Amino acid sequence: MRYHLLGPVEVWSPAGERLALGTPMQVRLLAILLSRPGSAWSIDQLVDELWQGRAPKTAAGNVKTYVWALRRALRSPGAPDPAILAGATGYRLVLDGQTVDTVTFDDLAQQGYQALRQDRAPDALRAFEGALALWRGEPFAGLPGAGVLLAVRARLQEQRSTLLEEVADLQLRTGRHHELIEPLRTRIDGDPLRERPWGQLMVALTRAGRRADALATYRRLRRVLSEEVGVEPGAELQRLHTSILRADREVSIPGARPPRRPAPRIVPRQLPAPPTLFTGRTRELARLTTLLLDDTDPAGTVVVTGTGGVGKTWLALRWAHDSLRHYPDGQLHVDLGGFGTATQEAAPSAVVVRSLLPALGVKPLEIPAEPAAQFALYRSLTADRRLLVLLDNARDAEQVRPLLPGSSRCGVIVTSRHTLPGLVAAEGAHTVALDLPSTPEARQLLVRRLGARRAATQPAAVDELITRTARLPLALSIVAARAAARPTFPLQAIADDLAVSRGGLAALATDDAATDLRTVLSWSYRLLSPDAARLFRQISLHPTADISAAAAASLAGAPPHLIRPALDELTRANLLAEQSPNRFRCHDLLRAYGEELTDAHDSADDRAAARRRVFDHYLRAALAAARLVDAGHQPVDPLPADWSTPTFADHRSALAWFAIEQGALLAAVDDAATHRFEAHAGQLAQALTPLLSRMSRWHDLSTVQSVAVAVARRRGEPRAEAVAHRDLALAHLQLRRYDAARRHLRSAMARYDRLGDRPGQASTHLHLAWVYDTEGNPRAALPHAEKALALSSGSDDRRGVAAALNAIGWGHARLDEHVRAIAYCEQALALHEEVEDRVGSAHTWDSLGFAHQGLGAHPTAAACYRRALALYSGAQDQCGRAETLVRLGDTHRAVGDHDTSTDLWRQALEIFDRVGHPQAGELSERLATSR
Repeated sequence: MRYHLLGPVEVWSPAGERLALGTPMQVRLLAILLSRPGSAWSIDQLVDELWQGRAPKTAAGNVKTYVWALRRALRSPGAPDPAILAGATGYRLVLDGQTVDTVTFDDLAQQGYQALRQDRAPDALRAFEGALALWRGEPFAGLPGAGVLLAVRARLQEQRSTLLEEVADLQLRTGRHHELIEPLRTRIDGDPLRERPWGQLMVALTRAGRRADALATYRRLRRVLSEEVGVEPGAELQRLHTSILRADREVSIPGARPPRRPAPRIVPRQLPAPPTLFTGRTRELARLTTLLLDDTDPAGTVVVTGTGGVGKTWLALRWAHDSLRHYPDGQLHVDLGGFGTATQEAAPSAVVVRSLLPALGVKPLEIPAEPAAQFALYRSLTADRRLLVLLDNARDAEQVRPLLPGSSRCGVIVTSRHTLPGLVAAEGAHTVALDLPSTPEARQLLVRRLGARRAATQPAAVDELITRTARLPLALSIVAARAAARPTFPLQAIADDLAVSRGGLAALATDDAATDLRTVLSWSYRLLSPDAARLFRQISLHPTADISAAAAASLAGAPPHLIRPALDELTRANLLAEQSPNRFRCHDLLRAYGEELTDAHDSADDRAAARRRVFDHYLRAALAAARLVDAGHQPVDPLPADWSTPTFADHRSALAWFAIEQGALLAAVDDAATHRFEAHAGQLAQALTPLLSRMSRWHDLSTVQSVAVAVARRRGEPRAEAVAHRDLALAHLQLRRYDAARRHLRSAMARYDRLGDRPGQASTHLHLAWVYDTEGNPRAALPHAEKALALSSGSDDRRGVAAALNAIGWGHARLDEHVRAIAYCEQALALHEEVEDRVGSAHTWDSLGFAHQGLGAHPTAAACYRRALALYSGAQDQCGRAETLVRLGDTHRAVGDHDTSTDLWRQALEIFDRVGHPQAGELSERLATSR
């Protein structure tokens, strides 16, 4: 029997006859069974797949009828009876000795890749072309695209696209570039965001003697990527473009094999430290090895599932650290927050993927704006790597599915308290169910913590502790910490205390008190001093699991040195973990328990007061840091006169603090808005603008300013809303979303106009000038700069006047009116120096250098640029420094000093690459063509 899925679903007998499969539902059932040959499907799973949530009451009976009918339809003379077997776990289709075209497709593809690895190009081409020849149309054609069929269809189509690209590479090697040009154009028209076919078309055109067409193709690709996802072509295509410009032999000669010169690949090493007290679990560790490292059929994705506190993360980390050598391209790790506190949302996959892309070498400004494009980029970057991805603490399959890598060569471990049946059904994930450790393993954990001598002298008490804690690793760890902290206590006394304790987390409540985790946690909590107990409850109110000692002190309303003993007590009791000096983390179950306690023991007013104190703490610190980074930063609302602000030594220490605390600060904006501390949410978002801007965190700036716009609108505060619109426009501008930037600037201007706020109007005009200039339209930018000057002059805003004068000077210089530019910039410089604005002075020295360079006064221009560089360096403004380095390089190039010019450009390129600046590609090309 031959089963065809790469097109309409068909079954052919050994005699060459096509079998009639019956009703559409029977065909769909067969397709579902064939999507994972040999795997069992329960009645419930089949009902979900067949009816997609709209099942009739008779659905289970209908499934059995369809199975019976399929068995009859698949009988054929000379062929074995179809083995649709029914068992305890459901139905499964056994295909011994029979052919499924999807399996053949996968086999041929693997044969091709094996041949490629052995440098047998002709064999690889035959295998790939054989695999592609099996396709008769869209997989499962004619069947609705939902559930597992949709997922398998998407996987197969992606594999086909990749094979077509492999075939094109091999045909280019053998000089078949002429016949490739039109098929590649058709493929690009169908999927214009896949970069590899664009590069293949550029090579084919170059080898066909059409180098101008190849360069035009690259320009078209740049337009498509800019308009669709707001990014530049990848590094590989940029290097290819440079090679074509230089007419490199490897690209130009038909049949030559272009050399691969990939940029240095970042190898992420994100795994947390291995668990030091890990014991046992030999069976589960071996199972993970079998599933993930099987030479013939690795699982790809494994879900480690079990109740909270059973040790899922410990198991995953232990195996991961033991298996590092099998994943030479690195390891990714992320806590998905699926089971955090009651008020904590699981991390959306769209947020998580933005944190993973930088670990794979993507610069901040190279991250696409749209989530779909971010996921596509993530899959592309993982497609040719052997990575281990640990997705910890997942809530559901929908959270995990977009984060699965684009290659079966990667290993994925997902930990979750749920079994994630959707991931198992649709993605073929395997499950490792983590039960309680065995009694010997639990004893070993206790003995390692207590010491062999103490445990050996009280064996009955050790056995009772194991029984009373139900062998749950988290509970065992807390009990062991309690006993170890009191070495003179008899272990039996601790066991007796457990026996009379009651309570437990509602999410983990059971009918057996011995397995109720709240009993263990409440017992540990009751042994705390009053100060430590109160602090434990308050820490559960913090926006994130990570907290600094200073933030904990603000929750408690006490100086840091007075709460240090309570922090140490919580750490000793394993209710907190000190991850680095003065930084702590609270396990998610413990935070949930702390929330229950604070709800029960603290009044709503006390909880609100604690939250207010921690939001005040973050706002004070953020404002102090913002003022050091941007001396002109002014909060919309005046701060209380009695507020003391944290002191930073200088702007460098302020930025270092922000780098550590940015996760908590961003979460605090959302948390403040959620708990109706809307003034704090808006003020904190505004304070973060100069900090996020200096760090080029434009996606985060967009997120917090969106919150600020919403809360200002709800509170009826037009000035705060105007500031939020203006700062949100800045984020859109840096992400090259020009229309969105203008829209928000118009909203800001409308509110400033109604308020008669001249400095606000001036600032908005300056931002509009920036938008038009960045778009390449300095003539449209100049009137906005002039309006900003008029408004600032009328409001005695010297910083605003200085910025506007510089913007006008820059605009005239961009329009080749250099003498006028110098006059404006010299006025701006005097004002900047008068108000001690380092960055503003740097901008103006840079503008003066550009104007003098336009007049041909190259020594004067170079001197101006070097003044700007010194100021940028002092302010830690790396992007400003890089842009000036480029222009200083241009000045040296103009007088024939090519060596100095090249060195300056390289310094600038290093900075642009580090921060993901859009000028990196252009400057790299300039360096390549100037050699």
